[in-house]
Amino acid sequence: MENTAAQNEVVDEQAEDKQEEVKKDGISFESQSELDSFMDKKVSKAIETARSKWEEEAKEREDKAKKLARMTEADRIKAEQADRDKELSKREQELKRLEYSIQAKSTLAEAGLPNEDELVSLILSDDVETTNNNINYLKKLIADSVNKRVDELSKQKTPNASSTKLSGAVSIAELAQKNRVIK
Repeated sequence: MENTAAQNEVVDEQAEDKQEEVKKDGISFESQSELDSFMDKKVSKAIETARSKWEEEAKEREDKAKKLARMTEADRIKAEQADRDKELSKREQELKRLEYSIQAKSTLAEAGLPNEDELVSLILSDDVETTNNNINYLKKLIADSVNKRVDELSKQKTPNASSTKLSGAVSIAELAQKNRVIK
């Protein structure tokens, strides 16, 4: 009897732990069938999205093949060359962008600024000059912001001449000497 009560208590604690874990994730299921149903819907949606993408790509390839089949040999060669040139241009742009990214990271590091990918993506542009201008502008903004904050924090009231003297024309040094414990 005691074992059964202890087992029930352990099972209840495990169930509560699982419910707390589910609450942390934001999704809760009352039964395994609800979980299975949820997962089936998610997987079905992912498959449908992938299938529509594949079908669209297949249709584009088919249309392109039909278009090429209707062309003369000379037109087909020109179209294929244009496609290769387009792909080559796209790759060159990607390489330039990568080169600009590396150069921007290097420039940021030289300027003493963080060179994380997120910051580089914010300042990166299509040419080196604009990217460098963005870096210089960012550097100026940060320096101005830091200087402004330092000025705010360093502002103090200017002590007046009478603050070093206490009433009765006794200086702080004299008072400290008088009240000194170790003589």
